[in-house]
Amino acid sequence: VTIVHGHQAFSIMCHENLLHASTMGLKVIFTDHSLFGFSDPSAIHMNKVLNFTLSCINHVICVSHTSKENTVLRASIGPEHVSVIPNAVDTTKFTPNPA
Repeated sequence: VTIVHGHQAFSIMCHENLLHASTMGLKVIFTDHSLFGFSDPSAIHMNKVLNFTLSCINHVICVSHTSKENTVLRASIGPEHVSVIPNAVDTTKFTPNPA
């Protein structure tokens, strides 16, 4: 194992695994799919946890530019540490049933 990837800001297992992997010297990447606020109690708590966890990782992936801006603000990390890879569907392999 050389890279550990975690996602979902509210996953305690994700945060724990990323912190352990980082202390073991492994590359650590986090993917954020969420948009959270800044003022309600749960958002304040989660943003502090996210700030702590993301302070020791190698890179963050977000699924949109809006998500990237939100994560950069919530976790107080530099935008150069965050890439955007949009969710996508390969329409040559998936076609919705028109019925």
